[in-house]
Amino acid sequence: MKDALGALLRPSSVALIGASANPAKLGHVILKNLSEGRFRLYPVNPKSESILGLRCYPTVLDIPGKVDLAVLSLPAEACVPEAAACVEKGVRVVAVTSSGFGESGAKGRRLEERLVSTVKGSDTRLLGPNTMGAFVPSIGLDTLFIPREKSPRPEDGSIAMLSQSGAVSVAFLEKAAASGIGVSACVGLGNKADIGENDLVQYFSEDRRTKCLALYLESFSDGRRFVQIAKDVTRSKPVVVLKSGRTSAGARAARSHTGAIATSSDALVDGALAQAGVIRAYDEQDLMDVAKALAYSDRIEGDRICVVASAGGFGVIASDYVTDDCQGAGLRMARLSRRSEQALARVVPGFASIANPVDLTAGVTDEMYDAVLGIVQADPGVDGVMMSLELQPPNITKKLVGIAARRARSGRAPIVVSAFGGERTAGVLREFESRGVPAYPTIWRAVRALGALSERGHHLRRRK
Repeated sequence: MKDALGALLRPSSVALIGASANPAKLGHVILKNLSEGRFRLYPVNPKSESILGLRCYPTVLDIPGKVDLAVLSLPAEACVPEAAACVEKGVRVVAVTSSGFGESGAKGRRLEERLVSTVKGSDTRLLGPNTMGAFVPSIGLDTLFIPREKSPRPEDGSIAMLSQSGAVSVAFLEKAAASGIGVSACVGLGNKADIGENDLVQYFSEDRRTKCLALYLESFSDGRRFVQIAKDVTRSKPVVVLKSGRTSAGARAARSHTGAIATSSDALVDGALAQAGVIRAYDEQDLMDVAKALAYSDRIEGDRICVVASAGGFGVIASDYVTDDCQGAGLRMARLSRRSEQALARVVPGFASIANPVDLTAGVTDEMYDAVLGIVQADPGVDGVMMSLELQPPNITKKLVGIAARRARSGRAPIVVSAFGGERTAGVLREFESRGVPAYPTIWRAVRALGALSERGHHLRRRK
């Protein structure tokens, strides 16, 4: 399986069966997206000699040399014979982007069974059907049938996204691009008729480009196996899962979406994920927020948080969220040592608060932030630091981004940033992200990220 997944995610040759010269067709969009990739690309269309300047082949069997990955963009009924041709050709992975299979009723389920039977027993593996395929920015692999001008793609990064929904994966990629967050790969699981989340989680556990795995699932291919795999993987890499179908209504919707069958109560899912060391997300934004925090910082060693704010109100709000059990972050406010308080008193204005939360007031400067971060990060009673920023004070400049990034890299306690504001503030938050500092537009989302880092640390300590 590892070799097959390598062919899917690092192919040297890709065939697009159903390539089209018509810009309105999905086969044209996919070909255009693939055309910038660093691999040999073979459009397959018996009615065209060339598309986008690329020579077309009548069938996959007419392609010279080997084919690692074949992407099928065809009506569902046409996929079975084309998959059979791929098996004959020795294609390693067939990604079927077409819908109309197990998610669409009895007829579709029978068609999916035929598709699976076609590749069963061969060296060819199946991704999907009903999948968006794969996006790997480092090699320009992009099988999504969404034009890039409608949905910008993120840069190369360290989060691997696995999704049972094409729309969720596309939205995740677009949001990541807008936020300056990079991904190592994004794979659409579709109906999971063959390749599933268990296979891919194992693959990405060994991928050096990937520091965190983020999953959207409507069902588990094999729940027991997932827990076993995740328990092993989370020793070295964090895994975050957004599991939908939590209610009876959600489970019914999942069946009509990807043919997913819910087999366990949500309470059992919760317990199983916790046992495996997996952190659970509860909506699509939470999935991204938690994944980027874990990709940048991996963990914090405890639950004691120091809040450093440039405005008293933000410090108070942060203190509420950190200590409010109803919010479920699982954190507490750190108690600063006397030595830390004495050091703070030497660098902040006399009217500023040196207790936690540390209120630097509107007279704050970049240099003051630098000194304060160094002091609180060195305090043995502090496990994590939240910078609750107000970017409007006159002596705060963009140099603060570099200061925070340096402190985050070198300091003992990880740093998370929050800043509430408009477009200018959003731009600065993106700069923090680009320097590897998790940054959020609300205080609660920053606290939630710290909670996830603390949960990750707890899982790892429990296993020692």
